[in-house]
Amino acid sequence: MDWMTLTVGIPCLSHVPLGMFYRDKYYISDECLACLSEINAKINCEDPNTRPLRRALIFMDILNKDLIPILIHVNQPSIIRSTVELLIWLTIPVDCLIPAREMPADISMPKFMVHEFTQFLCSAKAAFLDPNVTQAVVDRLSFCLTHQPLTTRNCEFINYLLLLIRNVLYAPERHINITETEERMHPVGHDTASDGSQQRRLIWVLFAQGFDQILISLLTYSQKGEWVMTIVQLIALLYQRHPADKMQKLLDRKANTNCSSKDDDASNTCQYFDSTNSTITGSSAAEDIGLRFANCPETSRKYDPSVPMQDNDRNGVNVQRISKGKEEKKSKGTSHKQKQNKHGKSHHFKTKIKCDPSEEDVSQLLVEFIQIFLQNGFNALVGELHQKLIQQDVLVHSEKSFFLWLITYFMRFAPQLKLDEKYLKNVFVIDLLCHLTWDAIHQTEEFEVKSLQPSLDLNPFLRRLHLGITAISEFLQALDAYCTLAESKQTIGNSRENKKQSNIFQLREYLLAINDLRQLFLLRLRLFNPINQSRRYLCEIIKANHILLLSLERATKLSASQKSFDISEHLKQFCCRTIMARYGTALRDFKTNGPFVNDSIFTVLHHVGIDLGQVDLLCDPVILHNFSQIWACEFKLCEDWEDLIEYVVQKFMQDYRTKTDGFDEGSVPRIPDQMQDKQISLYNHTESTACENPSFTEAELAEIQILKTQLVASGFQQQLCWIQKSLLVACSARLGTYVNEEFRNPVACLSLKMRLPCPIIPWTEVQASALNSNLFRLLLHRIGLQTSVAQTVPFPRIPFAWSAETLYRAALFLGPVDSQNIDFDLQCLTKVELQVPPCHINSPADG
Repeated sequence: MDWMTLTVGIPCLSHVPLGMFYRDKYYISDECLACLSEINAKINCEDPNTRPLRRALIFMDILNKDLIPILIHVNQPSIIRSTVELLIWLTIPVDCLIPAREMPADISMPKFMVHEFTQFLCSAKAAFLDPNVTQAVVDRLSFCLTHQPLTTRNCEFINYLLLLIRNVLYAPERHINITETEERMHPVGHDTASDGSQQRRLIWVLFAQGFDQILISLLTYSQKGEWVMTIVQLIALLYQRHPADKMQKLLDRKANTNCSSKDDDASNTCQYFDSTNSTITGSSAAEDIGLRFANCPETSRKYDPSVPMQDNDRNGVNVQRISKGKEEKKSKGTSHKQKQNKHGKSHHFKTKIKCDPSEEDVSQLLVEFIQIFLQNGFNALVGELHQKLIQQDVLVHSEKSFFLWLITYFMRFAPQLKLDEKYLKNVFVIDLLCHLTWDAIHQTEEFEVKSLQPSLDLNPFLRRLHLGITAISEFLQALDAYCTLAESKQTIGNSRENKKQSNIFQLREYLLAINDLRQLFLLRLRLFNPINQSRRYLCEIIKANHILLLSLERATKLSASQKSFDISEHLKQFCCRTIMARYGTALRDFKTNGPFVNDSIFTVLHHVGIDLGQVDLLCDPVILHNFSQIWACEFKLCEDWEDLIEYVVQKFMQDYRTKTDGFDEGSVPRIPDQMQDKQISLYNHTESTACENPSFTEAELAEIQILKTQLVASGFQQQLCWIQKSLLVACSARLGTYVNEEFRNPVACLSLKMRLPCPIIPWTEVQASALNSNLFRLLLHRIGLQTSVAQTVPFPRIPFAWSAETLYRAALFLGPVDSQNIDFDLQCLTKVELQVPPCHINSPADG
C-alpha cells in the first residue's frame, strides 16, 4: 500500500486510514481491512532486533485510537477478525520478543525497547479494564458458539479471542506508586511492583460477563482440541495468585458452613450444563494459533505462561468459579434471550464492579468454580491434552508443563469434594500414569544434559522436574483416597457399586507391574545434585516415593497375584550409601519438613536399618548428625522413630571404627590402562545412526567380539545383561506383546507409540558406571545403538527404525539369551542368523 511505500515500512499516523471518531462513534474507512491485513503481514516478519513497525504502532497509540474502538463499535466479521489478530501480535509478552539467552549478545534487544514494550503491555491491560472492551470479546465468543455447526474459520476465531484474553491476563500491571527509576530497573518483571488489583478486577469483570461459563462450554464441543491448550493457559493465569492449599481450606470452610446451599448450587449447575450439551455438534478442526506463535520467525522463544505459576509453591495458579447470578442468566438458554436481558445483565454487572474486588472476593469465585470445573470440564481437558501430547511430533515444553500443572493442582480437590468417579474416567486411567512416568524420565535426562551447560538458566528445567514429581504424587494420593473410600463402601453389598469400584482397585493393582515408575524415584534420588537442586525438591521425591510404597503395600495385600511383586526385593535397592545420603540430606530440615515428609524419611530408614538389617548404612555422618540434632532440641517424633534413633546411635557407639567398605552396590569395575589405550584407537568420532537392518563386515564383527571380551574380563557382564534385557523388552514392544498392557513397560511402549528412539535407562549406579566407560559406549556404538561421544544424550537409545528381528539380533551379539528374559513367541520372528566373526576367540571366565 502507499502508506507502507512512503514510509519505508514504518507507518505514519496520517497514512494509516483505519477510521475515525464522529459524535462518539467510530467509523471505519474503506481501506480499513486492507490496512489491517497488511499490518498483520508486516508485523509478523519484522526485524526481531529493531521491531520498527511495532514501536511505530505503539507510538501512534493505535491501540486506544483505533483497535479498541473497532472492537467495540464495528460489527463486520472480517474487520473484527483482523483487529483481534493484530491485538494478539501487539500484546505478545515481552519475554517472547527478547532473543533467547543462547543467542549472541550483539543481537539482544536494547533495554529501552524492552521498557517501551513493557509499558505498552501495562497500558493494554489497563485498557481492557473497561467493561465494554471485555464485553465485546465475550459477546463475540458467545456469538460464535450459537452458529452451528462450527466451521474451521469459526474455530480459529474462537482461539484468537481466547489468545487475546490470555495475553491481556499475562500482561504486567503498573503500580501507581512505582517510580520511573524502579520501572527501568525491572523492565520485564511480571508483577514486580504490583498488588494485583488490576488482575483481580479483570478476573471479576470476565466472570461477571460469563467468560467462565464459556470456557467450560467450549470443553463440551467436539472441536475442543483446537483450543484446549489455550484454555489451560487461561486457567493457569486466572489463578496464579491462589495456591491450592488456600483453596482447600476455603473449600473445607464452605462445606462446613453451607452444605445445603452447595447442594442447591450443584443441582442448578447440572441443569445448565445439560442444556449446553444439547447444542453440541461436530465440525472440522482448526489450526492452533498458540503453536504458530511458538514457531513464528519473530518470536525468539516460546511463550510460556507457566512462568507466573512457578513461585514458591508450584501451584500458584487456580481455576475459576461462577456466581449464582451468572448461572441463572446462562441457564436461560439461547443468545437471543441473552440479548433481551442485556440491560438487566449490565445493571447486575455494574453493581458488582463499583468496588475494587479484594483477594478474598476473587478467591470465593475460584472456590465455587472448582466444583463446577471438576464436574464439567476437568475430565475432558485432561483427556484431550493427554492425547495431543502423545500424538504430536514435537513436544513443546510449555504444553507439557501446563498438563502437569493441571493434574498437580486439581487432583487434590476431587477426593476432598468426594467427586464421583464418572467425572474422572479420563483421569483415572493407567495410560495417563504411564505417560507421567515416561515424561518424568525424559525430563530427568534432559536436565542432566542441560546441567552440563554452565551459561544456561536451569530454573525452567528444575520447575519441570518438580512438576513431574508432584503430578505423579497427586495422582497416586487421589487414587489411594478413592480406593480407601471404595473399601469403606464395600459393606453395602450393592453389586452395581462394587462393579464401579473394581475399576479403581484394578488401577491400583496395575501399580505392582509398573517397574519403570518404581525405578523412577530411585533414579531421581541417585541423580539429585545439591548444587543446583533444592532440598524441597528432594523432599518431594521422597514424599512421592513414600506414597507409592504405601499404595504398593496395600495393593500387594489385596492382589490376587501377590507373587508378581516382592516389595522387600524392591526395598533392597535403597540399601545404598548414595540413597541413604539423600535421605540424610532431606532430614536436615526436620523442623520444617512437616510430619508427612519426616514419616516418609524415617519409614525408609526403618526398612533399611531394621527390616533389611543394614543398620551400618544409617551410621552415615549426615544421618547421625541429624539424629543428634533431633535429640538436642528434643524434637517430638513418634515412638517408633525415637526407638530407631536410639538403636542406630547405640550401634554406632559399639562399633564406631571407621569402615573402609568400597562401593556398596558392588565394586565398580575398572578398565586396565592398556585397554583404555586400545579403546581410544578403536573409537570412531562419528555417532551411530539409525539403520533399519544394520549389517557388519567381518572386521566389524571381530571388533565387536574383542570389545565384548574385554568388557567381560573387566567385570561388565552384569551391565551387558542389562543392555541385552532392554533390547529384548523393545523387541517385545515391537511385536505387540504389551498391547493393552503397556503399563508393564511404559518407556518402551510409549517410545514406540510416539515414534521416538527408546532410551536405555541406567536405573542403578552399577548400570550408570558402565556408561562412564568409553569402551562400553564404544560397544554400544558398534552394535548400532544411538550414543553420543560428547554425552549430549546421557542415555543410549534404541533406534526407532529397528525391526523386531534387528533388536533380537543385537541382543544375541551380547551373549546367549536367557529364556526367562523372553516374554514373546520366538515364532513371531523371522529366522535370525547371527553373523559370526571369522576367527574363534576364547572368552575368559566371568569374574
